[in-house]
Amino acid sequence: MFYRSTQNRRKHWYHVLSIEKKLLWIPVMLCIFLLTACIAVLLVYTVRAREYDMKQVAQNLPGSILYDRASRVVTPLSARDNAPVTWSELPQHLIQAFIAREDDHFFDHHGVVYTALLRSAFHNLLSMSYKQGASTITMQLTRHVYELQGKTIDRKLLEIVLAQRIENEYDKQTILCQYLSRIYFGQNCYGLREAAHFYFGKKISELTLAESALLAGIVRAPSLYNPVRSPESAIKARHETLARMRELDMISSEQLAQAEAVTVTNKPAGTQGSTAANKNYPAMWANAELDSLNLTQNERSRGLTVLSSLHLPLQQYTERALAAAIQAVETSSAPLPEEWKSLPHAEPNELQPKLFASTKRPAALRRGPRSSLAVGELRLQTTVLIVDSRLNSRGNVLAIACGRDATDSVNRWDAVIQPGRVAAPLIFCCACLPGENSHHIVSHSARVTGSRLGYNLVHNFIDSLNLGTLPDKEHESDLYDGLFPVRMVDLARALFSIQNMGLDYRLRLINTIWSQGHHLIYAEENKKAKEYIRREGAVAVSHLPPFRYREGTPIVLHEELPDNRGQWTMVSNDRGVAVFVWMGVENSSGTCKTPPELRRLVAQASLALARQLHARARAELRAETSVNRK
Repeated sequence: MFYRSTQNRRKHWYHVLSIEKKLLWIPVMLCIFLLTACIAVLLVYTVRAREYDMKQVAQNLPGSILYDRASRVVTPLSARDNAPVTWSELPQHLIQAFIAREDDHFFDHHGVVYTALLRSAFHNLLSMSYKQGASTITMQLTRHVYELQGKTIDRKLLEIVLAQRIENEYDKQTILCQYLSRIYFGQNCYGLREAAHFYFGKKISELTLAESALLAGIVRAPSLYNPVRSPESAIKARHETLARMRELDMISSEQLAQAEAVTVTNKPAGTQGSTAANKNYPAMWANAELDSLNLTQNERSRGLTVLSSLHLPLQQYTERALAAAIQAVETSSAPLPEEWKSLPHAEPNELQPKLFASTKRPAALRRGPRSSLAVGELRLQTTVLIVDSRLNSRGNVLAIACGRDATDSVNRWDAVIQPGRVAAPLIFCCACLPGENSHHIVSHSARVTGSRLGYNLVHNFIDSLNLGTLPDKEHESDLYDGLFPVRMVDLARALFSIQNMGLDYRLRLINTIWSQGHHLIYAEENKKAKEYIRREGAVAVSHLPPFRYREGTPIVLHEELPDNRGQWTMVSNDRGVAVFVWMGVENSSGTCKTPPELRRLVAQASLALARQLHARARAELRAETSVNRK
């Protein structure tokens, strides 16, 4: 019998897995490739991170600057203290609050928590979004110091390497202090020192546990959680921080209960503390717009270059004219502004110089820039808003004054008034709505017109303008008489719309925003304005009473507000400029009620001031246009 010889074969380990030798090289090579790629990526981002100067982490903090339409400096937007927070200023419970809220492993990691990054990446893949970032405090500081744009993998990898570089260069105390010095707390508060002063009128070292937890809760959404804008949301954020501190055994159950029982008082901005940026009306308006733009906390924490529609010479002229007008009303011996005497008044009795000299002022009327009034004292207040109404520029704010003196940090354009007859054009616009009813006729009286149209039609129309809470059916005559609350700026916007074919022009000041590294953050889009008030109605009503119009002169709306709450004046011309002026007398509680002896002076002064500013604004814009053409 013959046997075929067979070769003895050596057993290999991969035979146990039933893997062919050739197939084994696929995962091996794949692992080598991935390892090489990771090393290459690490080297690339390490080299890129070397280009960033680590000294910037400890440098003085940059502030934001507001510029006018010709790139002239108007004012700083942030009055931040350039000196960073020091470790000795920080109470232990404040440190714990921010650690619990933002990064509970801060003192243990080296800038990055990789398990958190992997968990975040997994959740983001499942949701196909970028909802979780897993950023440590060091990584957040990295974004505040360096301008790392966008939510991309490239930015995240660079941020990780830079965070580790910062950890190598600085100790944990310095990193936390720099972080607390840079973050934005809402209400134009940059850094912990400014936030503690503004919200609580305290030094950092004096903050309680409840106050520290509230400030730690704000930073997630400063425009939503700050106690001035939304006390309920601030309390909720504070409770979340305290609960997390208790979960980490940073505080006891007794401390938790005591801190949660502390109430948050919703005082007006500036009563606890104030900043220099809040004491300037253009800055006050611009910062309010910045809050409404919902910029990221990272963008707000760095110094910004804000280019606006303001006309600096006109702004300065407005402030001088306003001071002169106030002086003329307050003091019988003060000379009337020379510009008033040369104005082309539509009626002979619009300005009576003898009235200003002969009227006896109330003894309670106080003069000067004092920020507070004693009980029983009165003070004259004036607001001014000058808006560009030229084609392609409509709605741009050219100059702004929110009162007589910005040191009280109050924007009176946000004040609520009852418009009275000033709201009559809105009622008349209802009569111009489509319909075959014979009652759609504009009468001289807003009450008669409204009664003919009916409560439902008038209510639904004015409610669509989002002006505020309107009277119910039982008080429908108040609706027609304008006895309902409206913010002054919203009323100005509605009247501006009527004089501009019913289009919805937002009264805006900011045009573009640039970062310190000259990256464009925001640009106002030149969208076609939507219809706010029906065009046919706005055009028909724009020249009817209470608007006063004569051929060759601007349109004027000049009415006293109900219950002697001041004088409202609007002077406007087509494709030119619109000027809004409110003038009234405030008492120590902030309530406006003009004394009888001052009503005629206030009426004449507000109209003269509005006409003066309108003439000056038109002259400035014409001069600017002629220079640009050259």
